[in-house]
Amino acid sequence: MASDEKTSHTRTASGKSSEDENYQADVTPILPRQAVVNEHSGLSEEKDLDNLTDEAGQRAVPLRHIPRKYQIMAFCMIIFFNTSSSFSESTLSPLKSTIRSEMKITNAQYGVISSASSLANTILPVLGGIGIDYWGSTYAAIICSSFIMVGAIISAAGASTMQFGLIVAGRIILGFGSMVIESAQIKLYAHWFQGSHLALVIGLDLAWSRVISVIARTSAVPMSMVDGWWGWALWIPAFSTVANLLICLAYWAFERRLPQAYRPPLGKNAHIVEGTLKKSINFNTLRRLRVPNHQTPVFFWIFAGTQLFQTSCIGVYSINLADIQTQTRGTSALAAGYNSSLQSVVPIVLIPLIGAVFDRWGMRMFFISWTALLYVIVFALIGLTKVHPIGPILLSSFALSTYAIPLSASIPVMIGDDALLGTAIGVWKAFGNGGIIVFDILAGAIQDRSGNNSYTNVIILLMCYKGLQIFLPFGYDWLDGKWLGHSLRKGEKERVALRDKVLAEGIEMRGWRPSKWGMIIVMSELTALTVAAWAVYIVFSLGK
Repeated sequence: MASDEKTSHTRTASGKSSEDENYQADVTPILPRQAVVNEHSGLSEEKDLDNLTDEAGQRAVPLRHIPRKYQIMAFCMIIFFNTSSSFSESTLSPLKSTIRSEMKITNAQYGVISSASSLANTILPVLGGIGIDYWGSTYAAIICSSFIMVGAIISAAGASTMQFGLIVAGRIILGFGSMVIESAQIKLYAHWFQGSHLALVIGLDLAWSRVISVIARTSAVPMSMVDGWWGWALWIPAFSTVANLLICLAYWAFERRLPQAYRPPLGKNAHIVEGTLKKSINFNTLRRLRVPNHQTPVFFWIFAGTQLFQTSCIGVYSINLADIQTQTRGTSALAAGYNSSLQSVVPIVLIPLIGAVFDRWGMRMFFISWTALLYVIVFALIGLTKVHPIGPILLSSFALSTYAIPLSASIPVMIGDDALLGTAIGVWKAFGNGGIIVFDILAGAIQDRSGNNSYTNVIILLMCYKGLQIFLPFGYDWLDGKWLGHSLRKGEKERVALRDKVLAEGIEMRGWRPSKWGMIIVMSELTALTVAAWAVYIVFSLGK
C-alpha cells in the first residue's frame, strides 16, 4: 500500500499521471523537497495534513493547504508587530520646530535625532535577517519589541531631563528593533500567504502603517501641549510599546499551539534534512535552506545596489514636510502637522488595492517609474512654488501608495525562495537606513548653510536624484524578461507556478542564480555607505 501511494505521488509531482489530473489542478505544484518528504512518509497529500512533517520538523505540505482560519489569526497579530515603533517615529516630524526650539539645537542636530533609529540599522538588518532565516521570525519579533520598548522609554526620559544625548541614545536603541521587526513581518507574510494573496497582505500592512502615521502626525502637536509640556509627545508613544511586546508574545503562544506542519520552517534544521534526505533531494535546493550568504540571487544584488538613496529622498521629504510648510508659507506648526498627515490618508485605501492588482496582474516595475515621476513633481510644487500645500501633499499620497508596495512585493519575487528572504530584506533595509542618515543630515546641513533656513537647494537635490529612478525600472523589466521569464510582470499564482516548475524540472534561470561577485560588489557598496553614515552621524552628533 505504501509503495503504491509513493508511486502515485511521484507521478503526480511530475505531472505524468492521468488518474491524478483533477487533484493536481487543485493544489500548488509540489516542490522537490515536498515530494521527497512524502516519498519517505508514505502519505498522500490528501491525508493527515495537520501531522505531515519531515524528519526536521519542517513544513511538508504545499503552502495553499494552510487553513484560512490560521492565516487570518496570524495576520491579525503580525500586522501589529511594528505599530508602536511607527507611532514613535511618526510623531517626530511635526515636532521639528518645537524640539529645535526647546532643545536649542540646529537643523543638522535635529537630523541626528530623527535619523538616530536608523544608525544601528545600517548594520543590524543584515545580521538580523540572517538570524531570522536561521532561528525564525517569531523570536526575532519578541527581541525587537523589547528593544523598541526600552529605547522609547529612554528617549522619553531624555525629554524629561532635557538631555540631547539621552534622546539620541534612546532612538538608537529603539532602532535596534524597528527595522528587523519589519523583516520578520515580511518573512512571516511570505510563509502564510505565498501563492495566494501575498501582495494584498503586504499592502494591508503598509496601509496600517499609514493609519498609524496619520494618528501620530495629527496627535503629535496636541500631545506636546498636554500640561504645557512637549515631552508628552514622546512619553505617550513609549507607553504603547508595552502593548506591542504583549502582542508579539501572544503570536508566539499561537504559533506554538499550531500543528507542526503549518509552522514557519527554520533554517537551523536544514542539516537534519540533509542528513536524512540528501540522497533523494536536489542538493542545490537543499543549500538554499541554510544560512544564506552569496546564495542570494544575482537579480536582487543588482536591484539593491542600484537603488542607493532612492528611498532616502522620500524619507527626507516626509521628515521635513511640516517644517517646509512653516518655512516656505508661514503655516503654523499645528496646521502643518495636520496637513502633513494627509499624505498618509489615500494610501490607507489605495495600497491594499495596488497589492491586489499585483496579485492578479503583476506589472510591478512600471509602477516604480510612474511613482518617481510623481515625486519629482511633488518636490517641485512643495519646495519651489507657493501653491497651497494641500495640493502637492495629496499628490504625494498617491505617489506613496504606488511606491512602497512595488518594492516590498518585488523582493520576494527576485529572491524566489523565502528561506533567503530575511537576509535579503535585511540588506535592503540596511541600504535604506544608511541612505536616510546621510541624506537627512546632509539636507539639514544644506539648509543651515543657506543662512535663512531655505529648503530650495535641498529640494533641487531631491528632484535630481529621484529623477534617476524614472528610468531604472525599464532596465529591471528587461532583465526580468531575460533572466526570470517576466516573473515581475506576472500575477502571484502565475509566478509561483513558474517558480515551482523551475525547481521541479531543474530549469536554469539566471536571475535566481547565486552570485558571489554580486554579493562582494554590493556588500562593498553597503560597507562604504555604512562607514560614511556613521562618520557623518558622529561629526554632527558631537557638533553641539
